[in-house]
Amino acid sequence: MADKCHKLIADESNKPFFLYFCTSEPHRPFLHEGSDSFDPKDVVVPPYLPDSPECRSELAKYYGSVQRADRGLFRLISILKKTGRWDDTLIIYVSDNGIAFPGAKTTLYEPGMRLPCVVRNPFAEKKGVVTDAMVTWADIAPTIMDFAGVLPKKSSFHGRSFLSVLESEHPKGFDEIYASHTFHEITMYYPMRVVRGRKYKLIWNIAHGLDYPFASDLWASETWQRVWRRGDKIYGKRNVDAYLHRPKFELYDLENDPHEVNNLVGYPKCFKVLEQLKGKLKAFQERTNDPWILKWKHE
Repeated sequence: MADKCHKLIADESNKPFFLYFCTSEPHRPFLHEGSDSFDPKDVVVPPYLPDSPECRSELAKYYGSVQRADRGLFRLISILKKTGRWDDTLIIYVSDNGIAFPGAKTTLYEPGMRLPCVVRNPFAEKKGVVTDAMVTWADIAPTIMDFAGVLPKKSSFHGRSFLSVLESEHPKGFDEIYASHTFHEITMYYPMRVVRGRKYKLIWNIAHGLDYPFASDLWASETWQRVWRRGDKIYGKRNVDAYLHRPKFELYDLENDPHEVNNLVGYPKCFKVLEQLKGKLKAFQERTNDPWILKWKHE
């Protein structure tokens, strides 16, 4: 794929180019070659996944697939350097969803929301900065337009440019984000809305009366099938029944409960926080013309 981009990048036209480089890896099935093989016993199992032989086997294949995708990016960077485009090209490298395992992909829990985001602005004075700015992929288009110098002062974007904070470790005003989910596949319908700050996170499960559905590749995964066949009660850090049957609201203190296990809805001391976050979520829906705002009044 990278080699096929060479002609576009090497074009001698003075016109700027935009390249959307989307690898199929590391989507399931996890493709890998011998040089990308990992030993299941050596892989790191994230705490939100079960440490089982099946999970380790799938993770080993997944990590190999990630390494293969990275190699494609390195090849693309090599082409940028050889064609002289490395010094004036903005690079944004992200994942479009969480790791393809139940508990991450298709969810709005942290493993499904905290995605890789590496940005290189060739004109930045500071390099190698790790910023804690909270951004979403709705911010990508405004950021690219900002870099190109064509971002209108007033726009209808849901997101905003984060170009100005790439050189700041702790920028002000980037302490809250919103997220949404409606369905992954037509058969995986489960609308949700989320507001997340530094400490608290509120998930509104709009279709909370339904069992939480599975994308077909997640349902068929060896990791989940082992849990399903054995009737396990715990999946990683989470109760399996709580994962499948969710309440209307989930409120988590991410500082003290990073794995989102203890739902604080119903705790008197958290009532004020809950109502405050509900208000923020409604205001966001109003700003973005979210049709699901009707659900607050009509069940």
